[in-house]
Amino acid sequence: MKQAMALALAAAMALSLAGCGEPASASQSVSQPASVSQPESASQPASASQPESAPVSVPAPTGESYFDANGIPVLDEPSDLEVHAVAYDMEDSTIQRTVPAQVSARVVVGDAEKEGYKKVALYVTVTCSDFAYNEEGGLDEDVAYNSGIYDLYTGRALPTRSTAGDAAYDYSATVEVDGTSYDISYSKNIQWMVLPLDSGEVYRRCNQNWVFEVPEAYDGLVYCAVDPLSYDPASYSEEIDESEHYAMDLLNDESVATDTTVFFRFGTDIPA
Repeated sequence: MKQAMALALAAAMALSLAGCGEPASASQSVSQPASVSQPESASQPASASQPESAPVSVPAPTGESYFDANGIPVLDEPSDLEVHAVAYDMEDSTIQRTVPAQVSARVVVGDAEKEGYKKVALYVTVTCSDFAYNEEGGLDEDVAYNSGIYDLYTGRALPTRSTAGDAAYDYSATVEVDGTSYDISYSKNIQWMVLPLDSGEVYRRCNQNWVFEVPEAYDGLVYCAVDPLSYDPASYSEEIDESEHYAMDLLNDESVATDTTVFFRFGTDIPA
């Protein structure tokens, strides 16, 4: 593979979202890869990290993708998916079980304020079922859902940090493919909610809202809906993991169900 990922900040995504037992509480952790330039403080907006410069015009990436080279299927566009999340007892996290997770996604692509760039908004809703209130009207279990954003051509995940409850942050990265650099800035907003049903069953819903600013020709954004077999709450960290990981690292993880983990591309359109 000719593609090389240059970064002054290697990024990995420890990507598991855990929702607390309270109606709107959750946490996210991750362990995934990306390509990056210089790390931005989590409190700094990603847009602020981009220096003002002349209009940018870069060619579209070419050549075989990391996913094709490694035989990893990638859907051409967002799709409704069925994976799993991990429910674990809040008092004894070793007590775990998998629960169904319905994933739906939609994408909006438009012009960005920065000339030569486009704005890609990805809205993901994850609905985890098979929960119930206890006798006191509360929830005994937390829930972990795994996901991440990868670069199609290099196979690395964009850097992110764990989030707890309803959280938002901004970041930036640089992906380099065949000597061409693609500057990417992005923000992520997480919201959790509890949805009780008349039947007594309870759903746990997570809304993930991503907004990216990328060069118009860049078409390498890939979302991963991980199908986890287990979750380690000790992996939660609000620090950005700057280690280097690739999609195959995720698929070689024994805590992940490889055959039912799904990748899809998004944001490939160029605004008219």
